[in-house]
Amino acid sequence: MISQAMIFSAGLGKRMLPLTETTPKPLVKINNKSLLKNIIEKLIESKFRNIVVNAYRHPEKIINETRDFDSVKVIVEPDRLETGGGLLNAINENYFLKNTPIVLINGDIFWYDKNYRSIDKIISLWNPYKMDMLLCLKKKEDFFGYNGNGDFDLERHNSSSCKLEKNQNPMYAYTGLQIIKQDVVKNIKKNYFSLREQILKSLDKGRLFGYVDKNQWFHIGTVKDLKKFKESYCE
Repeated sequence: MISQAMIFSAGLGKRMLPLTETTPKPLVKINNKSLLKNIIEKLIESKFRNIVVNAYRHPEKIINETRDFDSVKVIVEPDRLETGGGLLNAINENYFLKNTPIVLINGDIFWYDKNYRSIDKIISLWNPYKMDMLLCLKKKEDFFGYNGNGDFDLERHNSSSCKLEKNQNPMYAYTGLQIIKQDVVKNIKKNYFSLREQILKSLDKGRLFGYVDKNQWFHIGTVKDLKKFKESYCE
């Protein structure tokens, strides 16, 4: 049973200025609740008992936001470590049980669990014997706030999860939810690095898998995205 998670909340939030001048981006509110609290509550609904949140800018505000959750621990990073470095730092500081997979979630995403609980779904698809990472994907045109060129394609389209491949014009975008084995990062000797490096290495090894989630996903990356969300999607 996977019951450990990390929420990445140590970004600079430059694209959300001026809202993020004094507030970390995961504390931006939608539906009268912060992005961070929305994620934490979804994890608790899925029976998670060890939730780690990293913080860098205004860490006292992250700590205050999570104060009422017994299952949440905040790790304050004195220097920016990026996603990979932040995960490795939490592992090295013994915030997780050893050799168990971890659910990772970007702190600036939001989704509605209309069809099922997306966290439960990704856990149900996890297979440690063939996967090092499992990514939650959406078609890029269906992912609110996503403006990139796509991240991956599915090797096959007839199964609930399958190996990923990277083509010239990928159809799918990574949502910001994944499961990862600790072995993927724990022997890395540098402090500052992005998980993207490890994702691509897992791809080369044939150990990167993904699935397309049926729920509605939102990347709240800019003030414009936030305004559009509140006008069209708030409940």
